[in-house]
Amino acid sequence: MAIRTAEQGQEIMAEPNRESAGSQDIIDDALRMVDALQRKLIVAGVRRGVSSAVSPPPRKGDVWEEAIRYESAQPEPPALEQLMGIVRTKGPEVAGHLGRAGVSLAGAIGETLGVVGRALENTRDRGERPADRPDPGSHTISGGEDA
Repeated sequence: MAIRTAEQGQEIMAEPNRESAGSQDIIDDALRMVDALQRKLIVAGVRRGVSSAVSPPPRKGDVWEEAIRYESAQPEPPALEQLMGIVRTKGPEVAGHLGRAGVSLAGAIGETLGVVGRALENTRDRGERPADRPDPGSHTISGGEDA
C-alpha cells in the first residue's frame, strides 16, 4: 500500500501489520459504505436540483393582493373548536389557581382544627366540664341585697 504525502510529493510504502489485518477489513468496509452514501447523497441532490430547476417557481401575488388577503374576514372556527382553544390556553392557569386555593383551604382547615384541639385540651387540663360552667343567661348578683 503506498501513501503519497501532499507536502513532500513522495510515496511512502506502508507495511501492513500482522495484527491489524482484521481491522483493515473493517476500515475497507467503512470506506465502501461512505462512498456508497456519498453517491446516494449526490444523486438525491441532483434529482432535487433538477426538479426545482424544471418546475416553475410558486406564484406570489403582488403587494395589493397580499394586503387584500390579510384584510379579508377569516371564517369563524366552529364553536367546539373555539371552546377547545379556550380550554387549551386557560385550563392550566385555572388548574393552578384551583390548586393554590385548595392548598390554602387545607391549610386554613388544619389551623382551625389545631385551635379547636388546643382549646379542648386546655379545658380538659383545667378539669372543667361544660356542666361546671355557669349559664350565660342566668346572672347572679353577689354581695348585694335581694330585691
